[in-house]
Amino acid sequence: MIHTALRRKIGSLCPVTDEIFHTLNRHFNPLSLSVNQILISAEQVPDRIFFIQKGLLRGYYMGEKETVTTWFAGPDQFIIPNNFFSQESCNEYIQSLEDCSLLSISHHSCLKMSLESNDIAKIFFKLLEEKQLLSDARERMLRIPNAEKRYLSMVKLMPVVHQNVKDDTLASYMNVTRRHLERIKIKTSRK
Repeated sequence: MIHTALRRKIGSLCPVTDEIFHTLNRHFNPLSLSVNQILISAEQVPDRIFFIQKGLLRGYYMGEKETVTTWFAGPDQFIIPNNFFSQESCNEYIQSLEDCSLLSISHHSCLKMSLESNDIAKIFFKLLEEKQLLSDARERMLRIPNAEKRYLSMVKLMPVVHQNVKDDTLASYMNVTRRHLERIKIKTSRK
């Protein structure tokens, strides 16, 4: 089965021939998650990379008193769990926030194809680079000292998250309390 969204995403990272894409595409398998399902737990060694066709996922870890959300990902995004390539425990949880339709590819397939094809290895390097850029963007957002400006920046960059994520989860992502987030939402809605 040809996954057109997957083809489009990979093509946006780097140009690939149809032959290379078909080689890669053969190794992706469909996976469905229901809302609030844990895809990966912190103690687990991650053995798959995921491509989101539909739905919303979040990554989080257990803080001292509550969970701390570190990222969100939606349609047409790849998820490379922490420590995927080193094959150590993940150190984060990945949870579905909506019913999700995913494609997944195994660690074994990724390594095997990367060794056989420089073009496929380049795709995985580009995916790692994209993961780093998204992490850097969150870090920049968290460095905005004013919580209201931080919120407005997040809304601009991720409108689907702002609309579809519960306030307590969004507050943990923004590093504010839920009450403070509610006040910010009320204040910004008046403007």
